[in-house]
Formats: sequence, structure tokens, C-alpha cells
Amino acid sequence: MKKHLLFALAFAPVASLAAVSADIEVVSDYRFNGVSQTDKGPALQGALNYSHTSGLYAGTWASNVDFGGNDDTNLEWDYYLGYYRDINPAFGFDVGYAQYTYHGASYSDDYNYGEYYVGLYFNANTTLYWYHAPEYFGLDTDHNIFKLTHSMPLGDYTLAFSAAHSVSGDKDVWAWDENEAAYQYVEAAVSRMFHGFEIKGTVMTTTIDDDFNDNGDSTIVLSVKRSFELMK
Repeated sequence: MKKHLLFALAFAPVASLAAVSADIEVVSDYRFNGVSQTDKGPALQGALNYSHTSGLYAGTWASNVDFGGNDDTNLEWDYYLGYYRDINPAFGFDVGYAQYTYHGASYSDDYNYGEYYVGLYFNANTTLYWYHAPEYFGLDTDHNIFKLTHSMPLGDYTLAFSAAHSVSGDKDVWAWDENEAAYQYVEAAVSRMFHGFEIKGTVMTTTIDDDFNDNGDSTIVLSVKRSFELMK
């Protein structure tokens, strides 16, 4: 599956117009909307982003993955292209397309799929996104995610909250729980900059039953990220 990359991109267009930037991050568990993509193991992730003053932006992002069992897929490599625009100081929008690719085994590219997204920004600290994949994870069903994110400063820290609803177009093709096409996810994260590194701790939980998939159980994810401005 995938990181919800717009997850991490949620506020990037606002801060990085007309620039080339990169970041590298270590996480204790790579989770996509609360569901582990590394069988609860750690991940090394990196991104390269370009954004133009017109609002156009593009980038790529990669992470190791582990789907468990006998699946030898070990790398997710994503690409995205979008357009961000401020309408006024309190409102903006973001539209784009992301392509998710998988590597490591001869069959890994069967998982490849594309996703369209539309986002609204309110007061530079609240976002509402809709993500739509016509053939989710390379399967014959669509998939939609609706995600709300809000952040606020707390002294030297930043506190952020997210909530999402994920729903499969056909639970017989892709189910998130026993006989369920959908599940919900919430998280609360606290982060702080320390000598150029972003240190973050995130508490997250889903409504997925542990007996169906324990990769969606409640957890705390720790991460350290370093960003670099390559061109301005």
C-alpha cells in the first residue's frame, strides 16, 4: 500500500514555492492511515520536491516496505504532479495526481496504481482532502479517502490532528475489516525542531479489528526528519 504522501505534502506547497527541496526521514513504523506498511518494522524514507511560483509542483518519494508472509516486495517509489493556489490569505486549493509503484519481486508492479486528489486549505493550518484511486493497489475496484487535518503551534512544538475515512468500492475485492468496505482512522502528533531535525511522536488508532489485521492496531510512531533546501 502507501504512505499517504499528501499526508506529508499537506502544507508543503505553501512553504516551498519556487524551490527544490529534499528530505530524509527515519520512522519506527511506516503507516498509511494507521495501517503498517512495514509489518510494524522501521523504515527509511526520502523525497525530492520541486515547486514553481506559478503553483505547479512535482516530486518523488520512496520507502522500504514489508507486506509480510512470502511477499518479497520491499520498495515503494511514488511520483506526483500537482497545482496549488491561494485564493486569499484564508483559503487555497490543491489538485494533483500521484503514481504509486512497487519493486522487489517480479510481480510487485502488479500493485502499481494511480490516484487523483483534491484538497482545500483553510487559514494555512487546516486541510480537507479527497483521494480517489480508480484501480486501488492494482485491483479491479476503486478506493476513496476523505481526510481532515488541523495543526497549531504550542510554544516550541507543533500539535497536529488528523482523521480519515477510507472506503473500498467493492468489499469482495478489497475489505478493510471482516465484511466491511470502510474503516476510520485518527491520530495526534507532537513535533519539534531540534538542531535542524524535526522530531515527532504520533499516537494513532483505527477501527480495524485486530483479529482481522493487527497491522492496524493502536500504536505510537516515532520519527526523525531532516530537510534540505537545494535551490531557491
